[in-house]
Amino acid sequence: MPPPASAAAAAISGTAIAADALKYVGRGYVFGGTAASPGDWDCSSFVSYGLGHDLHLPLPGGNWGGPGDPPNAHGPVVNDYASWPDTQPVPDGQEAAGDLVCWVGAGASGHIGIVTRPGHMVSALNPQLGTLASPIQGYGPTNTWQFRRLTNVTPGQAVTTAAASGPSSILAALLAGLLIPAAAAGIILAAAAAAGLAIAIGK
Repeated sequence: MPPPASAAAAAISGTAIAADALKYVGRGYVFGGTAASPGDWDCSSFVSYGLGHDLHLPLPGGNWGGPGDPPNAHGPVVNDYASWPDTQPVPDGQEAAGDLVCWVGAGASGHIGIVTRPGHMVSALNPQLGTLASPIQGYGPTNTWQFRRLTNVTPGQAVTTAAASGPSSILAALLAGLLIPAAAAGIILAAAAAAGLAIAIGK
């Protein structure tokens, strides 16, 4: 039997769990993925990667690297996390960074993410959007979810800085930096042409 998660979690904060999850914003999604590498995961094996691989915490019913666990097999699914004895329920509205948010169900009717701040999470959503930071509302299969907190984990402070350095956010920032001035220049040139003015650009 694996050791209880509470023993290992005593040294882990919710802030650390959330910050670790945010490192992977922009990675991919593979349904049934075993989390053999970043992006080779679905929603639940993404959570297993963060908790088990990165933070060395036990997983529901096992441990990272065990015969039935990632990266050897998919491992725990949403329902396993939602009923994990080493977690406790958290009332809606009292969620904190590092908590788990679970839409209980099998297959497409279930989903799980890691809370980064109240009302927000990181999750491996689908092949189109991959792993992303998003609101909780509107990014699960239903409008009914539950929060779970690992026993002895200190509720975390809101974490957002790592998301700003994720690959997709960097790309978005670069595109914004390039496209916005270009669009503004286009508007200026069009206005000048309409007024019959000549503008010399560069030399």
